[in-house]
Amino acid sequence: MAMVDFWKKWRAEILRGSVIFAVVVGLGLTIVSFVHKMEARVSNGARGFIPQLAQSFSNGLGGNFDDPGRNHGATWTWHSKLSAGQTLTLRDVNGPIAVTAAPGTETVVTAERSWLSSDPNSVTIQAVPTSSGTMVCAVWPGSTGSECSAGGNVNVHMNGREHNDVAVKFIVQLAPGVKLDATSINGDVDVTGAAAAVSASTVSGDLTVETSSWPVKLTTVSGDISATTGTPNTESAEVKSVSGDVSLNVPRGVNLTVNAHTMSGDISNDFELPVNEGKFGASHSLSGVIGSGGASLSINTVSGDISLDKSSGAAIQIVKGKKHGVTVVNATPAPAVAPAPPAKP
Repeated sequence: MAMVDFWKKWRAEILRGSVIFAVVVGLGLTIVSFVHKMEARVSNGARGFIPQLAQSFSNGLGGNFDDPGRNHGATWTWHSKLSAGQTLTLRDVNGPIAVTAAPGTETVVTAERSWLSSDPNSVTIQAVPTSSGTMVCAVWPGSTGSECSAGGNVNVHMNGREHNDVAVKFIVQLAPGVKLDATSINGDVDVTGAAAAVSASTVSGDLTVETSSWPVKLTTVSGDISATTGTPNTESAEVKSVSGDVSLNVPRGVNLTVNAHTMSGDISNDFELPVNEGKFGASHSLSGVIGSGGASLSINTVSGDISLDKSSGAAIQIVKGKKHGVTVVNATPAPAVAPAPPAKP
């Protein structure tokens, strides 16, 4: 076949193929641009809109527990000898939760109310037994009253709470080996000296957790997460924030399977695991095995940085002190041993 005849026969096909190629490339670039813009919008929303929404939600609940000008009333106290392996469940709507190690074998929960103009007695504190331990709840008007019950969970019913400005702070001394399941909708959750699994969540607030055990399940919508854990067992752990940084410390020599992702932020780690950059936008991800693998650890945030580090492994000494107005036992690192002087020549 002559070249002229070949060209006449295939010219239309070549032109059609070129047009299809141009359309595909253009469509691909449009999709990439759209994904990039949507990712940026989601990231910017997490950094800006979500914290603003959380602040509006806090204002709708009457403000924070420690805001200036609030009244503070008498405390409510519950105590019991929960056994190691049992779970203390805390449910709050508006107010922080502070947990420290108990000086003995008894778990103590103290609740304090603060308010502006609402009746502080309109919010009741309830403690009920569950199949796994005890549930302690702050119950606002508009709740059914049956939510704080064995196997139950306190739901957020804004009906009746819109003009109630009462806030409740839980102060806990947690006995050794007792598991913790703590939730506050508007408030920080601060846990130190735990010696069992910890589950903690909040919508608007930071989570700070120190436990010598494993696993942890930590979730916040608007807030940072900082946690230190003990050696992993076979159970999986999850740490999630929408708008906030996540920092997790685990012991040296652990065996873990790690998956981490941030849509807008950086990822760093002390375990020499490779960090992958996203194809579009500023996302980063990390997937890898530490040691021989085993327990699963998932870390995610939409807008924020992630760090996975080795804890110091310093010796622990028990010291008594005062925190939140009660006597507690805190675990603090022992003083570093001074290095030996160099040998004389």
